Amino acid sequence: MPTDSERQSVISIARRRYAAKAFDPARRVPEEDLRTILEVGRLSPSSFGYEPWKFLLIRDEALRAELAPIAFGARGVLAGGAELVIILYKKGVVYNSAYAAHIVTDVLGVDFDPDSQASQMFKGFQERMLGLTSAEDVDHWAQRQTYIALANMLTAAASLDIDSVPLEGFEVAAVTDLLAAKGIIDPAEWGVSVMVGFGYRAEEIHPKRRRELDEVVQVIG
Repeated sequence: MPTDSERQSVISIARRRYAAKAFDPARRVPEEDLRTILEVGRLSPSSFGYEPWKFLLIRDEALRAELAPIAFGARGVLAGGAELVIILYKKGVVYNSAYAAHIVTDVLGVDFDPDSQASQMFKGFQERMLGLTSAEDVDHWAQRQTYIALANMLTAAASLDIDSVPLEGFEVAAVTDLLAAKGIIDPAEWGVSVMVGFGYRAEEIHPKRRRELDEVVQVIG
């Protein structure tokens, strides 16, 4: 059973996590630490284990410069020389898609059959349980999955004493067009979900202000 000290250690990591706005350009995240953060993202849970995401680590200086005008939320990351990761979501993840076949066959190691019990269960999960009735619904579901990986990476960074910032402050269409023009993504296959920066803050952490637990949590029963 965990001790009070171990529980407080977990809470301390949550308190340590802070959305940094300015980063120290003189300090770089060690490669092994960054790989650990990305590995935690890779190992994140997803519905049916379909992993509808991809992480783009943006280090090309020319591309970073082109992103700055269309990603105002990332300017502190870019100016501070911090690592920038763009999280993509996979489009069209349905029971009989080529991507589903890839995951089932190449990742899960099972023969793929769209008429199998597992495939039909996934179909029912999307269509009946979640009510995903259009391609747009399916893509929104996949996009939501990426935030699981994002949250895990933020916590992993904090546990390594590395600062981070989740970023939605960017022009989605413009960023998508830029990545497509560079041949980095096929926008028919991948959509831009969210960005995240990792580095070392050049500012003080302020105490978190949150609602009390009793206001956030309602116990039923």
